Amino acid sequence: MITVHYICKRFGDLYPAEITDALKIKIFIFLFAICLIFCFCTRGGKSTGPNIVWILAEDLSPDLGCYGNELVFTPNVDELAQEGMRFLNVFATAPACSPSRTALATGMYQISIDAHHMRYPEDLKNPLPKEVIPMNELLRKSGYQTVNVKDGRGEMAGIGTGKTDWSFRSETAAYDLASWDEIDPHMPFFAVINLRPTHRPFEQDPENPVNPDEVKLPPYYPDHPVCRRDWASYLETVQVMDRQVGVILDELESRGWSDKTIVLFFSDHGRPFTRAKYFLYDSGLKIPLLIYCPEQLDWRQYIRPGSVDERLVSAIDITATTLSMAGIRRPRYMQGRVLLGPRREEERAYVFGAADRIGETFFKSRGIRGKKYHYIRNYNHDLSVNSSATAYRRATHPIWHVLRILDEEKRLAPEQQALADLMAEDELYDVELDPYEIHNLATLPAYRDVLEDMKERLVTWQAEIMDYGMFPDPPALQEHFRQYGMTSEARHANRFRELNERVRKEIKCSAK
Repeated sequence: MITVHYICKRFGDLYPAEITDALKIKIFIFLFAICLIFCFCTRGGKSTGPNIVWILAEDLSPDLGCYGNELVFTPNVDELAQEGMRFLNVFATAPACSPSRTALATGMYQISIDAHHMRYPEDLKNPLPKEVIPMNELLRKSGYQTVNVKDGRGEMAGIGTGKTDWSFRSETAAYDLASWDEIDPHMPFFAVINLRPTHRPFEQDPENPVNPDEVKLPPYYPDHPVCRRDWASYLETVQVMDRQVGVILDELESRGWSDKTIVLFFSDHGRPFTRAKYFLYDSGLKIPLLIYCPEQLDWRQYIRPGSVDERLVSAIDITATTLSMAGIRRPRYMQGRVLLGPRREEERAYVFGAADRIGETFFKSRGIRGKKYHYIRNYNHDLSVNSSATAYRRATHPIWHVLRILDEEKRLAPEQQALADLMAEDELYDVELDPYEIHNLATLPAYRDVLEDMKERLVTWQAEIMDYGMFPDPPALQEHFRQYGMTSEARHANRFRELNERVRKEIKCSAK
């Protein structure tokens, strides 16, 4: 290391009359400035990018005021939509939290990195492929602090679960910090706040109760008071979640960060109901996405207040776009695409989804969705929507019991009976004409060409990305999921029995 003493000595050897205390001070200042520049250039890159915040809700479909739901009261989320950009066609890559969050953390389809199941044991999780660098590490290398906010103080108390729930192993995926207070305000940060309320069990909203008699149920659920109450409870918990969004936005404002922070609000997958979460229908994959950018930032030119985007978007595009916001070029291996900004990429013609092992249930389904048609291939189709329910779902979902009991009594309408019948191997829906995806067109001769085209596109995609879900699982992993099912069945047995008795009693009383 070159020191001030060394420089002064060499300079003094050459020009002994010129060395003075004043010159020594100037040399010291010069070297100190050089050190500062060196540290800035080597500590991880640029530090002038915007702060970026993900507000990540759990188990939430676009059931919000800004998406047209007139019963739910979501003023904070609605304001984000009004002041930012609202996306209408965004889809998770998986209808369950672990595989979906795995995709978000890497910008990769979970089936392409062999991390596609839900409920891996830690010792059987696969490491990421060598070329795949977790999003947090890419941000860290570019000078960003990464934060997974958990249980803040004051108004933020209880907001932020700290959830990661990834299906892979990595030494570089973790976050650096866990609270707002740890953030260095002189460096940009990427923060995630995971919101729990929309995950079961629901939290009621006594301030703005939702009347069960006013809710609109999807036609594949029986119009029964049990179903209506459960749906109303979900909408109320959405309202509780919305208030947490308001607290987060106030926190950014109070810390002086709101004018330099881009906020993205979205969820990990669809709502927590039968034929939604765990399934590849729109009810399981379609999610809200709102992006807000303050007018002080350059990105405002790409994110105009009140704008609406109708492009097909995969959730992994959120990852690629976030990196671009931070000034990071999307790695070539990354399958997500940049949605906005100077590096905006080509619009997608199709989005894809996959469902594999979810606890003790092995779905092995793949889906491709365009603007008009949605095709689902169920490789394992010896089960029905209702019979595929995990022990946890049977213990916590009242509508599951309503479907089961009314099926026993032969009282289900045809679109409801489809949930009790075995799944079709091929499912094809015209989502423009049939948004609830009730009428399967796969067996109709008039749609044979559409079916074959979607099948071919799906198979081509699976080959291009290397779908590891098509290979048999190692025996140890198969055994783990078998044991998991037995343990889960025993753990939830009492709750299942209590809920079944309660629903059965109510159905009996309502039939009188």
